[in-house]
Amino acid sequence: MLAPRGHVEWGGTDPQVNWVGAFEAASGCKVNYLPFAYDPAVDQSETLDPDAFDVIAAPPDLAGRLVAEKRVVEIDTDRVEGYQDIPKRLREAAGGHGVPYLWDKNVLLYDSDKVKPRDAEAMYADAGPVFVRDTPLSIADAALRQGAEDPFALTAEQLDDAVGLLEKEAERVYWRDPLEVVTGFAVGSARFGQGTPYLLDALERAGKPVRAVAEQRVTGQVDSWQVSAEAAHPECAYLWLNWVTSVEVQRKAVAWTGMAPANAEVCEAAPKDVDPAVRERAERICGLYGVGTSRAFKGVSFADYPAKDCQGRDGECTDYAQWVDRWKQLVD
Repeated sequence: MLAPRGHVEWGGTDPQVNWVGAFEAASGCKVNYLPFAYDPAVDQSETLDPDAFDVIAAPPDLAGRLVAEKRVVEIDTDRVEGYQDIPKRLREAAGGHGVPYLWDKNVLLYDSDKVKPRDAEAMYADAGPVFVRDTPLSIADAALRQGAEDPFALTAEQLDDAVGLLEKEAERVYWRDPLEVVTGFAVGSARFGQGTPYLLDALERAGKPVRAVAEQRVTGQVDSWQVSAEAAHPECAYLWLNWVTSVEVQRKAVAWTGMAPANAEVCEAAPKDVDPAVRERAERICGLYGVGTSRAFKGVSFADYPAKDCQGRDGECTDYAQWVDRWKQLVD
C-alpha cells in the first residue's frame, strides 16, 4: 500500500501506535507499506503504476488524477461495512472511486503580536513571511477569497486573478510538513500561515500568540483510500478498507494525525479499554472540528480535481495541468 507518512502505522515510529499488526493477525494479509508523498511537479508515474500497489491513501488532487488516468477502480461500497454511515458530504468529496478516511479544513493563522488583520485579504498585502501550503490546490483559497462560487472550478480569468493575488505576497514560504508551520510561529518567523484547527490548537496550548482569521467560507480536503485497477490482492484490499474505517482504527488515526475522522462514531463515548491518551486526543480533535454536529462542514468547500469539463460551465474551466503549471511558476 501507498500512503502519506502517519496514515499507516505499524509501531515503527512509536511502539504504542500500531494498527497494522492487528490487521495482519486478524485478516491473514501481509502489509507492505511504502510511505509516499505526492508531488505533482515530479514524474511519479512508475510509483503510481496500478501493478505497483493494491490500495493507496490519496489526497484529493492525486485521487482525481488516478481516476482520470483509470489507475483505480470504482469502489464496491456494499463490501465496505458502515460506508453509508459516513457523512454524505465526505462520500461526495471522495467520489465513487474512494472511501473517506480522514478530513481536514484550512484556516488562516496569524501572529497576533505582529498583525491585526480585519480579514483574510490582509495576508496578500503583508510583507511576510507568509507560510503557504505547497500544493496547486492552494490557488483555490485565493479564488475563494475573491468570491469564486466553486474555488476548484475556475475559468482562465479566475485562475489568473487568483494567482495574481498570491503573487502580491512579498515573502512566501512554501510548506509541506505541518511542523514547518508550527515551527515558524513558535520561533516568531511567521506572520501569516495556512494551517488547520489542530495546528491552531497546538500553538495556543503552547502559549503562542496565534489566532485564526474568521472566515465564512474555507477550503478543506478529504483523504480517501482507493483500490488499484490491477490490484493483485483485491480481497485483502477490501479487508483493509473495512479495517481503517472502523471506529477503533479511526480513533487511533485521528489521535496520531490530528485530522478529523470519516467515521463520526469515533466522537461518541469511548470504551473503557481505550488508551486514555488516545481517547483524550481523539475527543479533543472531535471537538475542534465539530464532528457529528451541524458546524462540522459549515462553510467548507472540499477540494475537487480541477477539470475542463466542470459541471455547468460548458467546458470553460481550467484543468489540473494548468493549475500545476501556474503553481510551478509561482513557486519558482
